[in-house]
Amino acid sequence: MYGGRVMKMLLSVDFHFSAAHMLPFYDGPCKRLHGHNYVLRLTLAGRPQPKDGMIRDFDEVKKTVWDEVLIKLDHYYLNDIVENPTAENIVVWMWERLEPLVPGLEELMLWETPEYCVTYRK
Repeated sequence: MYGGRVMKMLLSVDFHFSAAHMLPFYDGPCKRLHGHNYVLRLTLAGRPQPKDGMIRDFDEVKKTVWDEVLIKLDHYYLNDIVENPTAENIVVWMWERLEPLVPGLEELMLWETPEYCVTYRK
């Protein structure tokens, strides 16, 4: 199917959620209550399966991420979940919950705004 080569591919799924927070240890405007429309990109690595030619079902990945992580964050006050909810701390919180459930998890990218994102890699 793949010319006899063993292939490793990356599969990515993007998610959108909204949440409010304040940064208690930051000396600037983000110390005040405000919100973001976040974008999360999850990337996993794997090999297409001979039977269906897929690394993983996109819908399966989407359901896992929503059920295990985003349902707890979307339209919530993040300070109730992460003590200091910087983008860096939020993406680590996500990784700790998703890594055991998403085989091949390689990377999480979290955009706080269209210009600013953090990346957490394996």
